[in-house]
Amino acid sequence: MGKEEKRQRVYEAALQLFSRYGFKKTTVEDIADALGMTKGNLYLYARNKQDLYESAVAWALRSWQQHSRAAADEEESCAAKIYAYFFTGYQYLESDTVLRNLIINDQSLFPLTESGDRFYEINRESRLILQKYLVEGIKTQEFRPFEVEGVAELLYSFYVMLVIKRYLVPGDVPSQQSLDTAFDLILNGLLA
Repeated sequence: MGKEEKRQRVYEAALQLFSRYGFKKTTVEDIADALGMTKGNLYLYARNKQDLYESAVAWALRSWQQHSRAAADEEESCAAKIYAYFFTGYQYLESDTVLRNLIINDQSLFPLTESGDRFYEINRESRLILQKYLVEGIKTQEFRPFEVEGVAELLYSFYVMLVIKRYLVPGDVPSQQSLDTAFDLILNGLLA
């Protein structure tokens, strides 16, 4: 097993425990035991528990992002790419209970400001992916010209809001129909 495969295995084990017991209750010893390795060997992959948590969560967020991007890139139209990016991301959280529990237990994963965003680069990359699809849509005249960066930020914020409402607000569960309705509003606006 190569170094990257071992690192992935470490992250997966850490994420399992962090999602089940939370950051405070999970110990480095717990993670090492789950992996069948010594605590010292675990420190080959992270400086400390906080570093391991941040690295493992970043890995999980990137996996989520890459999964969504791969699905979106298979689509022909830019509108379909954006929809697939959102819809696939939404579905991914439905199937990935570990990441979903992390989001529920660590609400700081989706901060309201960039200054509080520990995963700024990953979230920035998500906005850049959306910008790419928007620019492509303008070039192909699928979309009218508009200020791309601001629209990408709005779309990303809207998506994060749906995720927050789905997983962090008790009793407030947006359905697939809510996602479809929201996407229709984004594409077609309010005017008749």
